[in-house]
Amino acid sequence: MIPKNVSCETYIIEIRVHALDAVYHSLDPSPLPQRDLDPRTHEYILQWASDAPPKVPILLRLLVPVAAHSVATIADLTEAIPRFFSEEALLLNRQHIRNRGRAIRWFSGGLFIMLGLLSLNFLCVHLFPGSMLMEVAGEAFVIAGWVSLWIPMERFGFDGWLLRDKLRVYTRLSSLTLEVVYET
Repeated sequence: MIPKNVSCETYIIEIRVHALDAVYHSLDPSPLPQRDLDPRTHEYILQWASDAPPKVPILLRLLVPVAAHSVATIADLTEAIPRFFSEEALLLNRQHIRNRGRAIRWFSGGLFIMLGLLSLNFLCVHLFPGSMLMEVAGEAFVIAGWVSLWIPMERFGFDGWLLRDKLRVYTRLSSLTLEVVYET
C-alpha cells in the first residue's frame, strides 16, 4: 500500500503482512526480538522513509489479517524494528568514519603522486623546450596526476555525502513509532 502523509505532523508508511512474523528475516536464527528484518521489508521501509519530509516523525503501520497466527508479538516488533535501524545506523556511522580516514590517506597519497608527476612535467618541458613529444608527455603526466586524486575526492566528497544522507534516514527510523492494525 502507498504510504500517505495524512497530516503534516506524521509521515505514515503502511505495510501489509500476512503475519507479524513476516517482518523478520526467515533465515536469521536469532531469537525474534534480535532478528534482522526481512530484506524486502527493510528496503521498502528505507525507500519510503527517504521520501519523508525532514523533521517529521515517521509512523510505521503494519496491516495484519485478524486470523493471522504469529509467534512474534507487538511488543517484540516495537522493540525490534527501531533497534534494527539503530544498529544499522551505528554500522553506517562506523563505515563513514573508516571511509573518511581512508579518503584522507588516499588524498595524501594522491597529492604525493601528483607532485611527482607535475615535477616530471616540469622536467619534460624545461629539459626539452619546443619538443612536441615532451609537451604531450608532460600533459599526460598532469592528467595522470589529476586522475590520482579522483578516487580520494569522490570518496571524501560525494560518497561521504550519500552515506551521511543514508545515516540520517536510519537515525530517523531508529525512533519511528509502530502501529499494528488488524484487518478483517
